[in-house]
Amino acid sequence: MAEIVKIAAPGRSRSSRLATAVVIILFLVILAAMAPLLAKYRGMPQVWVGKLEAMSQSQPAAPATHVKQTVWVNRRSGLYYCPDSKFYGKMRPGSSMPQEAALLKGFRPGDGQACR
Repeated sequence: MAEIVKIAAPGRSRSSRLATAVVIILFLVILAAMAPLLAKYRGMPQVWVGKLEAMSQSQPAAPATHVKQTVWVNRRSGLYYCPDSKFYGKMRPGSSMPQEAALLKGFRPGDGQACR
C-alpha cells in the first residue's frame, strides 16, 4: 500500500495544484479584461507628442528688445513683469533681472508686451 500512496502524490498535494490553477485562471481573466484598455491607450504617447509639438510651434516669438529695463521674473509661471505692473516684486518665487536676460532665459512678458 505504501507504493500506491507514492504514485498518487507525485510532489504537490491536490489542493496546492488547484490553488495554482485558480491563480493562473484569475490572472488570465484580469489580463483579458485589461486588453481593451491597453489597446486604447497604446497610441497615446504619439498623440501627446503631437500636441506638445503643436503647442511649441504656436508660441509667439520673443519680442525684439534691447532695453536694459529691470523686470521681476516669476520662476514658477515663466512670466516677467515690468516695474509699472501691479505684480512687480510680488510674485513668488521670483527675482529681478534685466529684461534682455529674462527673454534669453525663455521668460515671457506677463501682459504680452515687452516693457517700454
